[in-house]
Amino acid sequence: MSRTPSTSRRRALALAAGGTLGTLAGCLGTLDRIGDGGSDGSGDGFTDTTDLPEPEYGHWFDGGTDYAGTVDRRGEDEVAIAVGDGDGFRFDPAAVWVDYDTTVRWEWTGESGVHDVVTYDGPAAIRSELTDEAGHEYAVTLTEAHEGITRYSCRPHQSIGEHGALVVGPEIESYVTEYDTTPVDYGDWFAETPNVSGTENPLRRDSVTVRVGGPGGYDPEAEEWDTGLVYGTPALRVTPGTTVRWRWIPGAGEHSVVAEDGPFESDLVAVEAADTPEDQEAEHVFEHTFEEAGIHEYACERHRNGGMRGAVVVSPSRY
Repeated sequence: MSRTPSTSRRRALALAAGGTLGTLAGCLGTLDRIGDGGSDGSGDGFTDTTDLPEPEYGHWFDGGTDYAGTVDRRGEDEVAIAVGDGDGFRFDPAAVWVDYDTTVRWEWTGESGVHDVVTYDGPAAIRSELTDEAGHEYAVTLTEAHEGITRYSCRPHQSIGEHGALVVGPEIESYVTEYDTTPVDYGDWFAETPNVSGTENPLRRDSVTVRVGGPGGYDPEAEEWDTGLVYGTPALRVTPGTTVRWRWIPGAGEHSVVAEDGPFESDLVAVEAADTPEDQEAEHVFEHTFEEAGIHEYACERHRNGGMRGAVVVSPSRY
């Protein structure tokens, strides 16, 4: 297979003007090296990658992790990444540069509770199960279709910096993140909304589902539906053309989805809860396709002042 990026991908991943890339400066002597020269994919600490140029990850590694730079694993057929390493809340190595047709395997340490590995943004679809089992493994094989940068995280620990990144392709110097995913200033919109830890970024998907009236679905241990006066994903960032589907949680009461600036408005609806998911037949879904860039705020007309609010941020490609 050719090692040369396609013309279209080269355009999409062109260098940002003004020389945003450079070498990772500073002394990393306090960090343990992995093996001799870092060729081993497993170990007790981060690899010193001071001599490698860095792709632009935006703010992805700014806080929460002792980030040591991008680890060069080109030329290897398989790469291992520890999940829950170090203090139990990081990936090691956190950022890896690989060739096409490389298999990346995440291995759980069993430390610090449950972890998963899920795409934040980028071309590679990564979605492991959520588990605390030591030795659990999840793997993907990366091809030319995944060229560029894929940022991923452990969702339970994303807010405290359990972040990772994969760079796929031959020329790391030309890779930058394709979408602006810097933090969004919502002002006081979410001041009364519980558990808003940041903006989720399911970029480049045709559709995304948001639960209305609860953080989850049916809880088999409690044998009841998990409800609340919230939207399951309060803050969401998508790309133009994405359809957001709001799905009502059974037994959560009457709720609606009403835009602050008027382009979409659902009915005020309640779905009665059956005893089990298998018996649940009634379902209500409202959807809207977002094309215009910007922040689109919405709320439940009945519980707006109680904090049942949401926002969809539409971010076009930078290029």
